[in-house]
Amino acid sequence: MARLFNHATNKQGLIVFGGEASSDYGMVVAEAPSFERATRKQTVYTVPGRNGTILFQEDAWEDVTRNYRVWLTYDSISALNEKVDALEAWLNSKTGYTRLEDNFEPDIYRLAYYSGGNEFSNDLTIKGEATLSFTCRPERFLKIGEKEDEISNGSLLHNPTKFKSKPLIHIEGSGNVTIGTGGNTLTITGLVDYINIDCERMNAYRLPAENRNSLVSGSFLKLAPGDNTFAITGNTTKVTIKPNYFTI
Repeated sequence: MARLFNHATNKQGLIVFGGEASSDYGMVVAEAPSFERATRKQTVYTVPGRNGTILFQEDAWEDVTRNYRVWLTYDSISALNEKVDALEAWLNSKTGYTRLEDNFEPDIYRLAYYSGGNEFSNDLTIKGEATLSFTCRPERFLKIGEKEDEISNGSLLHNPTKFKSKPLIHIEGSGNVTIGTGGNTLTITGLVDYINIDCERMNAYRLPAENRNSLVSGSFLKLAPGDNTFAITGNTTKVTIKPNYFTI
């Protein structure tokens, strides 16, 4: 998918959803989408007789909607109908949150699902143009955060954002191992060969689908803004971190 997206970034108005490019379907993105940003989840309380309000803010944000004004190139109505069918099959074939990229913000990607419907189909069939809508998770993930870094005791990773990221950790070794940073420490007991730890989903596993949560205790790691220094103990032969940096 990365190769496809990088090859196509010289073309104006491109989106890539689930590894497939809009240009593959004869779609042109007519204009840059608005720079929507997520809002924090929060609740405001009023107390009788008390000035102002009480504000409760969560360390979490709402989903956002990303809209693209698009049109399809076509030679005839029948050809247009075929393109609309192919386009909707592409968009609707993806289930759950799916990777979404565009060349308006080429250094980030989102996780999104297609939230269009009949109005989109009708507009395309009648006019050849419509608004394509995706519901996106609030995070704008940095592509540099997809790089896996090999670390050891005392290694440092720099989080360039203002937000704590939740990494994917791969540990190879045996016995009891601890890994910590920023006041959070994970302990792996009885490690055999390797373990993957997904701090976003709070899940430990071996591929393809072997649950290893019973081996893990402590706090799942978060990479704070700025420098993060790792403390690792135990018999490890390799430790890698995919940091998953994001901004809002």
